[in-house]
Amino acid sequence: MKRYFILIILLFCVKIIFCQSLEYKNGHYYKDNMLYTGKHIEYYDNGNKKIELNIKNGIENGLVILYYKNGMKKEQHSYKNGKKDGLWINWNEQGCKVAEARYKDDFKNGYWYVWSDKGVKLYEMYYLEGKKSGTWIMWDKQGNFINKRKY
Repeated sequence: MKRYFILIILLFCVKIIFCQSLEYKNGHYYKDNMLYTGKHIEYYDNGNKKIELNIKNGIENGLVILYYKNGMKKEQHSYKNGKKDGLWINWNEQGCKVAEARYKDDFKNGYWYVWSDKGVKLYEMYYLEGKKSGTWIMWDKQGNFINKRKY
């Protein structure tokens, strides 16, 4: 009888520990009503990762990775103290990179690229501190040059 009682108590404790989930409100992540710091991972019903968040003092800091249900990476974002900062990448469900962008201090900054689902480059763009800059180039789905524009 004592074993069953201990087992029930342990199961109850495990349930309490795992039921405490991350909550997002007012632009911040909380756990147990306190700003959260650490790595948070959510999973699909099939056991594959859904999202990985790196959080510091309730805001994104470092990489945030989103996954398709099949386990392939969908998006990778980079943050510094809650602001977009660094390389952002998008993939299709087959693992082909379809977009790449760069941010600095929450502004678009640097080269941005877009590819078709088959890996053909469609756009090459450049931003400087959030503003269109440099030469932008566009290709069709076969990779043939369409247009070029200077900003």
